[in-house]
Amino acid sequence: MSAEDTLAVCMLFVLLISAGTLLTILFSMMRNAGRKDELADLLKDDEASTEPEIEPVGPDEESGQLPWEKDADWWRE
Repeated sequence: MSAEDTLAVCMLFVLLISAGTLLTILFSMMRNAGRKDELADLLKDDEASTEPEIEPVGPDEESGQLPWEKDADWWRE
């Protein structure tokens, strides 16, 4: 092997490392594809518990007046 072949050998080495990385990723994806995701179950349980237990306090819709507003004729009294 001559000095000119060093670049080609290094490029082959880099290609082998990247192919090994891709194969490792694909193998782990195939191996874990059938497993049930525990994190998804935990998130579903968390979403169910975030529902409000009581109704939020807001403006009184029946009277048409917000609780911090005064009557329109307050100054006449």
